[in-house]
Amino acid sequence: MAAKRRTRGLPAIARAREDRRLGRARWTTPAGLVAAGAIVASFFVHKVISQHDLSAGKEALLSKERAVANTLGAEWFPLRDRVEGEVLEAAKEYRGDMVDPAARRGDFRTQPGLYLRMRVVDGSSVARVREVAADAQRDAFAACLLREPNERGLRGEIKGGAFAEQPWNLGQAYAATRILSDTWIEDLRTADDELRLRLFQAEYDKAVREDIPVAVDVVRRAKFFLLVLDEDGTIGGSPTTEQALQLVPHPARVHILDLASGTEILRLRRSGEARVIQAGERVIVDPEMRDALTRQANNCALAARVQEWLSPGDFVP
Repeated sequence: MAAKRRTRGLPAIARAREDRRLGRARWTTPAGLVAAGAIVASFFVHKVISQHDLSAGKEALLSKERAVANTLGAEWFPLRDRVEGEVLEAAKEYRGDMVDPAARRGDFRTQPGLYLRMRVVDGSSVARVREVAADAQRDAFAACLLREPNERGLRGEIKGGAFAEQPWNLGQAYAATRILSDTWIEDLRTADDELRLRLFQAEYDKAVREDIPVAVDVVRRAKFFLLVLDEDGTIGGSPTTEQALQLVPHPARVHILDLASGTEILRLRRSGEARVIQAGERVIVDPEMRDALTRQANNCALAARVQEWLSPGDFVP
């Protein structure tokens, strides 16, 4: 029987010599701890640097936003507050009809302005007004009452009228000034990664390039605010929507605010109703198109009722 090969020294030392001879490496506990510490330290350093870069990026963007707020905001915020105050006041108990001589002159009909149509019940708070205004649609009432070009509105198209046509929807003014809102600023402050910061930067760049010039145009050119509040009700037992209300006769409150003086120059409560009689060979059978025609006719009829109080006999819908 062959004798066992004896090794000198401790077995662990012998294994280490053999591992080195064969090119093998063995992790020791101290080495593992050192490596783990290095990984944790590098992660911590990376995190600190990333947070510093993120904070610096947010502060730089907030600084740019403040510069816009100090210029455009100085004009937009007072205008916004006057308009929102008019909506909240008009949504309270109706105070009776009033037509100022300035309204009878009809200057507003050929001037740029702001427009909002919504239900009375939605005028409960500033937050609700802003929410509804974001989705509010321009309708034939404004197109029939005013004389600024708005061919799509006259045809009864939903959101009729390109953005450059008058009047501007109040929701468009909110959208154009979104980077000045408290919500946008708070969302930016709480952004927790570089990707979200890049999204905010892209939104800011777009606003400066496209939205801010429009907002400046709105703020500096708008002469009046036209507000229509449809009084709520139910149809067939179901809650009434804005679009459904425009299909049936109902009272609507019409208010005009002179933005230069901050004075209400018109307040009327009227109903508009008209019949749509189709003629010719091409009868519209599509329900959505028929409803659009009905809304257009009713809204132009409402405009006619308002015009009767401004300059009788001078209105052709």
